Amino acid sequence: MRKAKLRSPDGVMLAFLLLISLLVAAISGWSLWQSWQHSVEETERQARNQSISLARQAEDTFLQVQLTLDELVRRSDDIFLQPAEWNGLRGQLAQQQRQLPQLHGLFVYDVNGDWLATSGSYIPAKANNADREYFIWHSQHSDVGIRIGHVLRSRSTGDLVVPVSVRLNNREGRFRGVLLATVKLDYFRQFYGYYEMGPSDTLGITFVDSTVLYVRPFPDSYINRTLSSSPLFTRMLKIAPTGGGAWKSAIDGVPRIFGYSMLARYPLVVSAGYDINQLRATWWRNNIPTVALNAVLLGVVMIFGVLVLRQIRATLRYQRELIVLRDDLTRSNHILQDLALVDGLTGLANRRQFDIYLEQCITRARRTGVPLSLVMCDVDYFKNYNDTLGHVAGDECLTAVGEILRYLPLRNTDRVARYGGEEFAIILPGADTHAAQRVALRALEAVHHARLAHPATPLKDKVVTISAGAATVVGEDADAETLKNQADGALYQAKRAGRNCVVGAAGVSHMLMDAPSQA
Repeated sequence: MRKAKLRSPDGVMLAFLLLISLLVAAISGWSLWQSWQHSVEETERQARNQSISLARQAEDTFLQVQLTLDELVRRSDDIFLQPAEWNGLRGQLAQQQRQLPQLHGLFVYDVNGDWLATSGSYIPAKANNADREYFIWHSQHSDVGIRIGHVLRSRSTGDLVVPVSVRLNNREGRFRGVLLATVKLDYFRQFYGYYEMGPSDTLGITFVDSTVLYVRPFPDSYINRTLSSSPLFTRMLKIAPTGGGAWKSAIDGVPRIFGYSMLARYPLVVSAGYDINQLRATWWRNNIPTVALNAVLLGVVMIFGVLVLRQIRATLRYQRELIVLRDDLTRSNHILQDLALVDGLTGLANRRQFDIYLEQCITRARRTGVPLSLVMCDVDYFKNYNDTLGHVAGDECLTAVGEILRYLPLRNTDRVARYGGEEFAIILPGADTHAAQRVALRALEAVHHARLAHPATPLKDKVVTISAGAATVVGEDADAETLKNQADGALYQAKRAGRNCVVGAAGVSHMLMDAPSQA
């Protein structure tokens, strides 16, 4: 039942409408997804390029400081051998500080951590930096390369600075002191502030050990925090020194699209992150017209489909009504046709059907050469019956005789018809003279044995009887008029022979034992 409904025109149209709607929705969804993916890819590309640019800026910043320190290291022997020139060294350090805007200060410490020289205007009394992490490290390690340390607060100014230090050795390679350059943290803060970004987007520079140097827009309390759980350090840097991806920030847990780049010379990583939620909100605002247009398009498709479905239903309803009307007309035509070919009183074939069927049988007999026989029957003394019992009784008598003849043991090709008045005819295709006379005799016996009362008959049994004449034609000589004339002539002879008998076309008479009371 359900399958039948789905296979109906309504069901097919509804399925087609749903398919179109799903197709439009799928295309719209795919288009939006592609747009979102493109937005994500563009943002990641932007973050990656931005991190590369900032990494170069950071590398240049520290490279300039390194070159300055390298120059001072080459002159370290003069510094320690000529204490009288330390005042001149202070002026040189101050000049180099002014040449590099990122520098907060330059400092020289002896083996005990005491200040020997500074780019500042004065040396604090009893100033000593032996407790600083960078001083302790250099005193314990023979490495003479520069070292960038974690952010600390300057003791001379109170500013947050990044220490860049190098070990100073004597000619025997023993530890002699530390040369220090401090880089302003505000230098990175100011430079990163030039970029227009969202309130929750980030720019950051961290050490490769995951310690924060500076991250915009977070406050200073986030400096020197460890981000060891960040995918940047657990996964991404192990894959490539430069790249991008999306993950939750280890600082605040906000999902962002990141680009990162590790510095080539220094143990630092620069990253740029864009808030995915903010990006999605912006993307939605930009795609609202597209979504609205797709929704309108889908609505138009649905409305059009509903209208078409209604039209189809109306058309199908009209078609069903026309089919019903056609069937009614066909049945009416069949009924009219049957009425035109059926006798209204007896229900047998009427004269018109008799003539049509006889012509068909004649044509077949000529073509095939098989015999065709015709039996003509007439109710005996029917006028007397009508005069005595009336026409209504006469009609009932004819109906009864017709019913008897209808149920004779005949073949499907044989046809019983009411010829006219009280006359009946039996068309027997393929029957020869003897077969026709046997059929006629069975008809006489069937009517006689029915014992229909006939008070006006001169026959002694006082029952309705019939007389019959049989004729046969064969081959090309077959002719309807000839056959009817011969059968009618035989019937006439049967009547002259006393009725209630059969006469063949050859003149042979078959009489029942019931003879008339008078000739």
